[in-house]
This record gives sequence, C-alpha cells and structure tokens, in this order.
Amino acid sequence: MRFRALADARSVSLATYFAVLLFNVYTLSLYFNQQLTLYIHPRYILFTVAFNAVSLVACGLGFVLTVWRMGTAPSKSGTAVASPGSVSSLGWRPSFTVLVAGLVLVAAYALPARTLSSDTADQRSANFNSIEAQPSGSGAGSGAGSDTLALFGAATSRLNVAEWAKAFNLRSNPDAYVGKEVDVVGFVFHPKGTPEDVFYVSRFSVTCCAVDARPIGLPVYLPGWQEEFEEDSWVRVTGSFTETEEEIAEPVIVAPENIEPTEQPEDPYVN
Repeated sequence: MRFRALADARSVSLATYFAVLLFNVYTLSLYFNQQLTLYIHPRYILFTVAFNAVSLVACGLGFVLTVWRMGTAPSKSGTAVASPGSVSSLGWRPSFTVLVAGLVLVAAYALPARTLSSDTADQRSANFNSIEAQPSGSGAGSGAGSDTLALFGAATSRLNVAEWAKAFNLRSNPDAYVGKEVDVVGFVFHPKGTPEDVFYVSRFSVTCCAVDARPIGLPVYLPGWQEEFEEDSWVRVTGSFTETEEEIAEPVIVAPENIEPTEQPEDPYVN
C-alpha cells in the first residue's frame, strides 16, 4: 500500500511538472511572438521572462528526475516495478488542481492571443474611466494629473486616452476643455446605456496585468457611427472637445474632424 501511495504521489508530481513546463513554454512563446504585452504591463516583461526561463529549467530537471525515480522504484519484493519511462504502468488519479491547470493550458494553446475587448469592458463598466492621477513627486501639485493639466496651454493633441481620463477626474468644468484639440487612438466601444449617437474611443488602463485592466475612453459624437465602424475596431480620432447635451458622465464630448481605421498598437494598453 505504501509503495502504491508513493507511486501515485510521484505521478501527480510528474503531471504537475509537465503542466508548469507547458505554461513556461507558452509564456516564453508569447514573448518571442511579441504578444506578452497583451497580458502584462511592459515593466514586468523582463521579470516574467526571467522567472519562466528559470522555472523551465528547474521543472525540466524535476520532470526528468521524477521519471527516473518512478522507473527504478522497488516493488514489495524488492525488484523494479517498471523500466525507466514506463509511467503508464503506475496507474494514478490526477488531483483537482492538475485537472484545472490542464484545462487552462488547453484553452491557452487553443485560443489565439488577443487584447481585451469591448465584452470585457462591458463586464467592468462599473470602473469605466475610474483612473486617477498618482503623485510622481514630492512637491505640491506634482503628479501625472498636474502634468496633464499643464499641457492644456500647449499641444493637447499629444495627450492619450488615459491622460484625458485623468484630467476628467481632476477637473470637471466643461470650460476647461471646450476647443481643446484631441488626437487619440483606441477601439470602438459602446457601453450599455450610452446614447445611440455616441461611442467611446477606448483603451484599457493596466497597472500590472490584464486581470486589473480598467476600461477608459473619450466620448465621440457621430450619428450613424454603427454604419461605419464595428465595435472593437481600432480607430484614430482627431477633433476637438465641445459641450454636449447627451446623457454621458464626461463633462465634454469630442466633435470629430476625422476618424480613420488604424492598426492595433503594439502595446494596446495605457496607464
């Protein structure tokens, strides 16, 4: 009985090593295909790649060592129960954790890597545009938000979707925005409850990884936009802010001068 329990334990260990190895290979393949930024913030790329490379080597050694031990394990009579590599002769029942890990890996390999979409934005709409400026210095008024507002006297077309969203949370007076030029890139998103003539040019704000991603966006007034653009399609919007009577949370809306389809940026997320 003791030998059977030991064999089962080693079989589970073998499956665990194999699952982790598959995860490491998948993560590293995302990196080499330049798709890892679809899931994590660029600042964590180096750490993630290094960690998975070390894990790949460690788990590979653990896998080989476990196979060798299983192949040379003595039976009750003291003889070897199987030749090296004959794992199938030692029946085992996978743990729930291993099964879940296996299903996740199957989904990861089967589904193509892609950025978060409007479906995810809808699911997280309670946090829409809830991005706040974080202080970046010790002096009064310092921080990304104050830097953004300082640009209001300069070229506001340099601001991205995240910087405008931060500004909205700092200053809600429409007079501060009317006439300011806008030049942003994002995907088309129409949150539930939004007026039909309005869509949002949106991005996701990511602090660490896709798990903490929050949708943000600028409202664009364009009657009949549904006939020109599909949700999730990427567009570049240029124009300026104007006051609006539409029922939206933002103090102003973009009156577009030009909207053109564009490719998804290499780094689709902002912060």
